[in-house]
Amino acid sequence: MISASARRLSVFKAVVEEGGFNRAAMRLDISQPSVGAHVRALERQAGHTLLERKRGARPRLTKAGEAVYSMALEVLRRGEEAAQQLDELRPAQDRVMSLAVHREYGQYRLPAHLASFARRSPGIRFVTHTGTIEDVVALVRARTVSLGLLPSLGAIAGLDSVVLGHEPMVLVVSPHHPLARKPSVTVADLAAASYVTGLRSSSYFEMTDRLLKRIGVNRRSIAMEVQDFGMVRELARHGAGVACIALCTVQDDLRAGALVRLSISGRPLDGFELRCAFHDPLPQPARRFMDHLREQLNASAA
Repeated sequence: MISASARRLSVFKAVVEEGGFNRAAMRLDISQPSVGAHVRALERQAGHTLLERKRGARPRLTKAGEAVYSMALEVLRRGEEAAQQLDELRPAQDRVMSLAVHREYGQYRLPAHLASFARRSPGIRFVTHTGTIEDVVALVRARTVSLGLLPSLGAIAGLDSVVLGHEPMVLVVSPHHPLARKPSVTVADLAAASYVTGLRSSSYFEMTDRLLKRIGVNRRSIAMEVQDFGMVRELARHGAGVACIALCTVQDDLRAGALVRLSISGRPLDGFELRCAFHDPLPQPARRFMDHLREQLNASAA
C-alpha cells in the first residue's frame, strides 16, 4: 500500500466521483491547481499514471488508478469508522453536534440529511438552532455552535467556510397574476411588476436584489416587506406580487398549481450557495456531518 494522506486520497476520490478537476475543486472548495497538485503527487507516490487526461473529456481511471481508487475508498472508510469509535470514547460533553441553520434550509432541506447522519452516528446529541442569516452568523462568531448553514453569494467575513451545494432561486406568482399567462417574461416585465419580499434591512433581501440586478432588474416596486419567508410565499400565492424565493420552499406549491414559476427570457436567474461557516479546529462530529451533508447534497444534485 502506498503511503498517502487521507486528504490526498479524498481529493483523488472527489476527482473520480465528480468526473473532473474543476468539479472536484468546487466540491472541496479549493482551487483547481491545488486539486491537480494532489493528484500529481499521488501519481509520483504510486509510480504510475492514475488518470488518463484528454482535453474536453472526463478523466478516466487507468488500471493503476482503479487500484488506488479502491484503496482510497477502503482507507477513508476505515478512517471514518475509527473516528466514530473514538467519538464514542469521548466524554459526553464532547459528543454534541451543535449547528445553526437558516430557517428555510432548517425546514425544507436539512431534516432528511440530519436524520440520516444521526442514524449512522449513535451516541451523538444534536442541538440545532434556526434563524435568519444574521442569527446564524452571530451564533458561529460567538462559538455557540460549531457549524452554521446558510445561503450566501460568497465568503463570510471573519469565518472559515466551504460551499456544500447550491440552491436554485425562482420567481413565482399566483396562477391569476398577469405574468402567469406569459410563456416567458422579459426584464421589462419584471421591472414593471410589484414584489413581495423580505425586510429590506435583511441580508436575504440584499442577496435576492443582487440576483435580480444580475439579470437586468435594477429597479423594482416593493408592494410588501415581511420578515417570515413563509408569509412571502403565501402572499405571492394570494396574488400580492412576484416573489423571488428558494426553489426548495415552493416545490409543493408548484406541483399543486398553487404557484407558477416564471420563465425568464435571456439570462436565467442564478441561485445561492449553501455555505457552511465554522471556526477551526472543528469537533470531529461536526467535521463528519459537514462531509456527510456535502455528499448528500452532491448526490441529490446529480
